[in-house]
Amino acid sequence: MDLNIQWKNLFRFAFVGVSGAVLNLFILWTLTNFRHLYYLLSAVIAIEISILWNFALNTKLTFNYKFKNINNLLEASIKYHMTSFVGILINLFVLLALTELININYIFSEMIAILLAFGVNYILSINYIWSEKHNF
Repeated sequence: MDLNIQWKNLFRFAFVGVSGAVLNLFILWTLTNFRHLYYLLSAVIAIEISILWNFALNTKLTFNYKFKNINNLLEASIKYHMTSFVGILINLFVLLALTELININYIFSEMIAILLAFGVNYILSINYIWSEKHNF
C-alpha cells in the first residue's frame, strides 16, 4: 500500500477513533451519572457501542470497504470485535487502575485508556480486518 494512503488512513482512523471516544465518554458519563450504573459496567456498554460505531465508520470512511455479502460483513464484524478485545482489556485495566489506585476521575482515566488502546486497535485493524490479504 502507498505510504500516502497509509497516512491518510491513519488520520481517518484517528478521526473515527476520536468520534468513537466522544461517543464512549458521553455514554459512560450518562450511564454513570444519570442511570447510576457502576462506572465499569457503564464503560463496558460504552465501549461496545463505540466499537460498533467505529467499525461502521472505518468500513465506509477510512477504508471505503464494501463487503461482498452479509456473511462477509458479519465475519468482519466478529473479527473486529475479536481484535478490539485486546483494546478493551487495555482500556478496562487502565480505567480501573487509574480510577481506583491513583484516584483519578473515571472520565479522565477513560480518556487516557482510550489513547493507550488506540495504537493497538489500529495495528490489529489494518492487519486483520481491512487488509488486502483478508479480502472479504
